[in-house]
Amino acid sequence: MAKIKTDATKAGFDPAGLERAEAILNEGVTRKLYPGGSAWVWRRDTDAMVCSAGWTDYSEKEKVDENTLFDMASVTKSMSCGPSILMLAQEGAIDISIRSVTSYFPKRDIKHLSDITLHHLLTHTSGLPAWQDMYSNGQTRDQLFDELFGVQLINPVGSTHVYSCLGYIMLSAVLETVAGERIDSYVKRKLFAPLGLESTGYNPVQKPGVKIAATDNCPYRKHQLVGEVHDGNAYAMEGVSGNAGLFSTARDTARFCRQALDARRGDGTFPLNPPVLHRMFTNAISESVGGHTWGWCIWPNDGLASGDFVTKSAIGHTGFTGTCVAIDPEHDAFAILLTNRVCNNDDGLAFRHLRRRFFNAVFGSIMC
Repeated sequence: MAKIKTDATKAGFDPAGLERAEAILNEGVTRKLYPGGSAWVWRRDTDAMVCSAGWTDYSEKEKVDENTLFDMASVTKSMSCGPSILMLAQEGAIDISIRSVTSYFPKRDIKHLSDITLHHLLTHTSGLPAWQDMYSNGQTRDQLFDELFGVQLINPVGSTHVYSCLGYIMLSAVLETVAGERIDSYVKRKLFAPLGLESTGYNPVQKPGVKIAATDNCPYRKHQLVGEVHDGNAYAMEGVSGNAGLFSTARDTARFCRQALDARRGDGTFPLNPPVLHRMFTNAISESVGGHTWGWCIWPNDGLASGDFVTKSAIGHTGFTGTCVAIDPEHDAFAILLTNRVCNNDDGLAFRHLRRRFFNAVFGSIMC
């Protein structure tokens, strides 16, 4: 593919600031916080910075570029699961705020979940715990669902924001019940194909010409993963889940973000219509509880992880593997940082500090 033309000045950035952001991306490779990474910054219909650094793994055999596939981890929630649920609602197939999640599974005895709606699952206010190992005993997909629906609540429904992968696995179960197909085929047909996201999807096929950033340090499989989801529960779901499993490139992720911003301004053809897309950009819970839209983190949620200089309208999401997306409609801008930081077996603290510096350098460089 042709080299992407960028113009930081036209986009209203201080070029020196974006040079510092690129230097921070390279610093992460030098410090071995990750083998490689790719970044994309856009504003006002202009690509301001597109850059990559490092390699797909520590063997340093294949360089990363903007077309390298990364395991998006929990960014799956915001780019795949959340929009899919919103599309079902847009079509009149579900309601998000009233109907109990139990009504979608009448054959299951799950009375303890009767107060939970899809709104609670989307906003992490369901009362479900953050996580539970439902894979390391070799569970099948059906066995994982059985365990999932038996998990007990740790908080009253709606009272507390507790980021929960379990809630988004449950959302993908709802989608399968209503749509009659798994989320991988549904989201490809309804969202990714219309947006022209040619490389984005679940369980990518390894073939010549396709670069996939490796991940390591899965406590269960104990081998390097290439094109295989890192998240254990998503792995037990055959790589297809609402909480994780999506693979994408910086190029495709940028196309998603750009078309979402265009549609929010009334331009473009994003599959979510304006009233529905508005909910993707709007806090859906009380600020006293936290900040979460129907699918994305928003102020005052610390999980936004997009630095100190985005506005309160910014939405974003991170992935455990080292991915992060931030979209700020007030600045008419987005920034993407994709890495495979889980190849470095540490607590991730140094990476999180570097990530914050990267987004500070980007959004702190806006001049006009």
